[in-house]
Amino acid sequence: MRNWIRSAANAARAKVRRKTFFHLHLISDSTGETLMIAGRAVASQYVNYRALEHVTPMVRSQEQLNAALDAVEKEPGIVLYTLVDSDLDAATRERCAELGVPAVDVLSPVTKLFDDYLGETKSGRVGAQHTLDEDYFRRLDAIKFAMAHDDGNLPADLEKADVVLIGISRTSKTPTSVTLAQRGVKTVNIPLVPGISLPDAVLEAKRPLVVALVASADRIRQVRENRLLAFDRELAGDIYVDRAAIAEELAWTRRLCRENDWPMIDVTKRSVEESAAAIHRLAHERGVLVIDDDDAVEG
Repeated sequence: MRNWIRSAANAARAKVRRKTFFHLHLISDSTGETLMIAGRAVASQYVNYRALEHVTPMVRSQEQLNAALDAVEKEPGIVLYTLVDSDLDAATRERCAELGVPAVDVLSPVTKLFDDYLGETKSGRVGAQHTLDEDYFRRLDAIKFAMAHDDGNLPADLEKADVVLIGISRTSKTPTSVTLAQRGVKTVNIPLVPGISLPDAVLEAKRPLVVALVASADRIRQVRENRLLAFDRELAGDIYVDRAAIAEELAWTRRLCRENDWPMIDVTKRSVEESAAAIHRLAHERGVLVIDDDDAVEG
């Protein structure tokens, strides 16, 4: 009887896991914006599923590609990629086939259509859709900065950051950092961990805008439960998904913000893009960023 209950529980857990989320790996030799737009446009059509994005931009070498594909092996899912280099393209297709995961070169069908109609082949230039101007390189620098300072990797040069995102686990700090970086905003994200004080460097920061990401306790619990199920972790008794504990973590976040006059962004009903736009606007209003008219944020 006990074994039957355990089997039924495992089956139910697997069912919930399939219907709740899937891993979506986006691998690009440029900024990754094209893949993010395409991936989200399609994923939004599947209302019973949620994509957990893994964005790896600026893949220009075999070593960088190997790291991205190792992440795919660790957390298998759908792979969308745009790699102009034929060797990297072939390596991606071969490795994904070995792993048994679906992989699609998003621009390949469109490129073939253009080739057939125009009677010539693509140029093969990486990131050719981007103008190589000052703004482009600013965005690239911001992406590298965000990747180097993700999830608590506190830089010694914190004052060079434009924005510091803080928040408890599962408040979308990393995807928001990447989205801000694609706008040219140098972003550091620092997790708030119960029992561990926020680094003094953040408390004493002068230039960057410190912003806290928060969400409803129920929303965070749901996302955390999905995360644990992904690793076949038991939910019962785990303080990580205890609603009262999550509420206390959120209360701690709000106290920090009141004490330091930091703004908060509630991401419960916001997309990552909407959260990034709100933060971008705040940074502009507080003089951290100087935005041209073409970059002005609406809403």
